[in-house]
Amino acid sequence: MSQFPILFSEVRIGQVSLKNRIVMPAMATNFAVDGAVSSNMVDYFVKRAEGGAGLIITEAATVMDESTGEFGKYHLNISDDRYIPFLRRLVDAVHSRDARIAIQLSHLGRQIHSSILGTQPVAPSPFPCPVCKEVPRELSIAEIESLVETFVSAAGRSYKAGFDMVELHGCHGYLIGQFFSSRSNKRTDRYGGDARGRSRFCAEIIRGIKREFGSSSPVIIRINGHDYIDGGATLMDMKEIVPLLIEAGADALHVSAGVYGSYRATVAPMYEKHGCFVELAEGIREVVDVPVIAVGRINDPHLAEKILKENRADMVAMGRALIADPELPQKAMSGRTGSIRKCIGCNQGCIDRINANMMLGITEGITCLVNPSVGREAETGIVKTTHPKNIIVIGGGPAGLEAALTAAMRGHHVSLWEKEKAVGGQLRLAGEVPGREEFKGFISFLEMQAGKAGVDIVLNMLATQDLIFKNSPDAVVLATGALPAVPAFIDVRSAVVLTAWEVLEGAVPGGRRVAVLGGGGVGMETAHFLADKGKQVTVVEAAGYLGRDIGLITSFYLRRMLADEGVEFLRFSEVLKVENDEVHILQKGGKKVKLSNLDAIVLALGAVSNAQPGNDIADVVPEVHVIGDALKPRKALDAIFEGFEAGRKI
Repeated sequence: MSQFPILFSEVRIGQVSLKNRIVMPAMATNFAVDGAVSSNMVDYFVKRAEGGAGLIITEAATVMDESTGEFGKYHLNISDDRYIPFLRRLVDAVHSRDARIAIQLSHLGRQIHSSILGTQPVAPSPFPCPVCKEVPRELSIAEIESLVETFVSAAGRSYKAGFDMVELHGCHGYLIGQFFSSRSNKRTDRYGGDARGRSRFCAEIIRGIKREFGSSSPVIIRINGHDYIDGGATLMDMKEIVPLLIEAGADALHVSAGVYGSYRATVAPMYEKHGCFVELAEGIREVVDVPVIAVGRINDPHLAEKILKENRADMVAMGRALIADPELPQKAMSGRTGSIRKCIGCNQGCIDRINANMMLGITEGITCLVNPSVGREAETGIVKTTHPKNIIVIGGGPAGLEAALTAAMRGHHVSLWEKEKAVGGQLRLAGEVPGREEFKGFISFLEMQAGKAGVDIVLNMLATQDLIFKNSPDAVVLATGALPAVPAFIDVRSAVVLTAWEVLEGAVPGGRRVAVLGGGGVGMETAHFLADKGKQVTVVEAAGYLGRDIGLITSFYLRRMLADEGVEFLRFSEVLKVENDEVHILQKGGKKVKLSNLDAIVLALGAVSNAQPGNDIADVVPEVHVIGDALKPRKALDAIFEGFEAGRKI
């Protein structure tokens, strides 16, 4: 008998039956090409359909012609019939894998800048988004009525392409959600005011779709259960609105949260608990009689089953969980839950990449820290080798573990040598920071899977040239990581000077007053670690921006937590020298200040590669691969990607 009887039971949305209650929600990918479905996008969704998801919802498809700006290059489009053949190819491919598919219909409203959109954004009222900060043009009644028909026409194209249903993007502060919220909708005509007025735009779209295409064409509305921003829509507000949407003909509700600038992010990071928005779905479910889909860091089938068993929702959205492991449903059904690569909420390969790309004006597709094959599904399968080799992987950080696991899965004979008493490298240290423990969980997963695949993991093993030659490997993977960067003017022999790595390893300083030199990701996380232990922390950063090397969402959460803990920030502050228990600083404008009577000075000033013994063996070992920080210090995302590639290509 299945461990998950409810999760894998059938459910209906309108007249469409789904084989299970697992939904892949809409998530941006940057896989579209000039607005059209690409081969990469088809492969990406097919992999999740093959993995067993009951319903797949595409990323948001714009209902407007956005071809004049950068936005149109990578955002899926359904504004014209020319996109239908590309969409049909996707639908047919997903249907052939026994899954249902919906398309999400979207209009961003004010939450985009004209430099990206190519024209001035529009909104219910002329008030700017707190992030984009551009004043939108207020829509006239005639324009609103025209937009209703634009959405209806887009739904028509979706049905021509063969989609099973549509989802209206009414959450995260986009146009439909802007009408719902009295923060962004100050209208006094029939599209504003009370709940009926603020829901009218969405209700008219639903009625238009039902009028044109009948009751056999299900419509899901993705809404916010809470905007989590001052003056935004609350759960109480939305409990007034959703019955009006059901009255208009909505067949299901998909409950998310947050808008641009909200104090809880729409894409919940690692700091948020698992199932963080489920309580909102539960609240909405109290006032409707159609299926409700819950979302919010649901990355485990046991949690999903529990949510359904407790009647908190009728279906569960497992978005990043299915990016991380498209086979999650199949593994759960067959009792292989221990082999699921769980999303850890790091956001590095998905939303962080999307945000960074948008600011840089580039269109790189998403990937995933725990699943380097994302976006390359057709080319990155694990192919068994016909010529097994003896491989030594030197270094048991994330790059080395991934390389060893992948090579072993291909049939090579792999030994992994780690000079420390535990594997994990910097990612294990990052997992010591409060709220970042899932990094350690992923390291444990890699270690367990590598062991199952036959990797011989040897701890406390210092790789030397003689030892490598003695073992006569066919290939060596150097994943020796990096070392903390220490400026020449700082004496690390001083009793008060520690590196951030030493602190996270357990060398917590005595006393209370601590200065952390460096306000990048490592510095901020170390400051959080120390503040959590009652230290009075000052972070010194030469640049004006804190957390410049981490994602926007993680940085936002971390800066807020540090402020709440009383951590002091000295930005635009260059360290001139460290002397005894003092740090001498030159601030912007030429002012010199001094931090004195410090109990500890913690260095978080970057890293340098540790590629030894690579130079000594390159001419003797037939094949040498240098990966991760040993090649160049970067993020875990890059290290794991390179480990996967090395293991795949040896």
